[in-house]
Amino acid sequence: MAKKLKVGDEIRGYRITRVFGPGAMAIAYAAQSPAGQPVFFKQYKSPSVTLDWYRPYVRYQEELHRRIEESPARNYCVRTLDAFEAVWGGRTYFQVFELVQNGDDLGGILEEEHREVGGRGRAVSLANPRLWERHVIWAKVLMAGVHALHQARVAHADLKPDNAFLIEDPSIAAGYQLKLIDLDFSVLTDEPAPWHGKQGYVGTDNYRSPEHLTPGATPGAASDVFTCGLILYELLTGRHPYWSEDQAEYARKVLAHEAPRPELGGAMPAPASNEAVAEIVHRCLSPRAEERPSAGEVRDVLTGRAGAAAVGATPTAGAAAEPAPAPVPGAAPSAAEPTPAAEPTAAPTAGGEPALLRAERIQLVGEAGRSMSLGVRTPLGKHAVRQFGDDFTYWDTEQCTLERRGDGVWQLVPRAGTTNETLLNGRALTAAEPLHAGDVLAVGREAKGIAKLPLTVRPG
Repeated sequence: MAKKLKVGDEIRGYRITRVFGPGAMAIAYAAQSPAGQPVFFKQYKSPSVTLDWYRPYVRYQEELHRRIEESPARNYCVRTLDAFEAVWGGRTYFQVFELVQNGDDLGGILEEEHREVGGRGRAVSLANPRLWERHVIWAKVLMAGVHALHQARVAHADLKPDNAFLIEDPSIAAGYQLKLIDLDFSVLTDEPAPWHGKQGYVGTDNYRSPEHLTPGATPGAASDVFTCGLILYELLTGRHPYWSEDQAEYARKVLAHEAPRPELGGAMPAPASNEAVAEIVHRCLSPRAEERPSAGEVRDVLTGRAGAAAVGATPTAGAAAEPAPAPVPGAAPSAAEPTPAAEPTAAPTAGGEPALLRAERIQLVGEAGRSMSLGVRTPLGKHAVRQFGDDFTYWDTEQCTLERRGDGVWQLVPRAGTTNETLLNGRALTAAEPLHAGDVLAVGREAKGIAKLPLTVRPG
């Protein structure tokens, strides 16, 4: 049977220098590496090497760490330095991470603020402009990091302030580095976790998502967005919307979407707006995963990149946060080779020429009659259009943007470098083009006459 390490013990050249204490899944230590560097060291209680999903878990961890290390997410996550099995009383799995120093986790920072400014429980006043400014910066840094993680097709699945480590760094524009920690039970958004159905998903009181609270549900990127919504609510209003010592009461509030629309504790710096930020934070807390925005959308609204992209769209226009699974080989064509479809055409007006589309709102209408109503600039990708059918998989995460020009005319702006072309009435777009009532946008290949998931544009 595996034994707990103690200060002074050495295993595989790592010498234990401090015992942090046991967690639910592992015992944490500070250690010195064989090269003399300080490291963070974990001895796993679960999974035990005797479990049938232990070997798949190790492979899953290797893939998770590879995705992070080979993507921009590596700038926002604690680095994995080593992983191995060794005998310490019994065979045990160990992982070694960089030891993040000279900073503090967001949970500890918020607790200190509560003491300093006289906050009660999980509430704190944001009247101090410097305090508000810091909270806004942290909110932006958090969402940049979570967006990068999701782009790598990884969901943290146990986000909470304690797992967001902030390091003050005046050498970068944001002023802070973010390191997401405790990713050892994170999930790949396109591959089932080996412990699914055999062990519950890791979560933390007062930060569990609806998927954590629903039997049989699988936490994913949308679950991270929900928890980010809680953290953003706390950062930007000074209070946690659902905090409770009774987790049954917490779950009831979460699933009932009882959080009021947040009232921000200060003014968001331009070009962001309080209205847009309050709206998108409230959307993050939807009990329905498909109604939550993506982490990238939240980041863009916080920074003002998207203007008020979250305001004025119906709930179905919100992007589901979790990346869609890749098409199964042999079951459907690859994203680069969709099957041929009839080329759509624009509907002419009574005078024979389509009229430029000027309207406060526009609709996208799918072949089955389902529609999405938009009133502001809206990026479109697979998450936003998945409601229209299974062919959403042919769209990139960021395929194109619908926006209204200064003269009131709606236009479609393609994104360069997408897997499939953005089509307007069967033509591949390479630059922004104004829209007409009855135009049809899709993705595919102009040269092959291929169009997937056609959506008809209408006023209203």
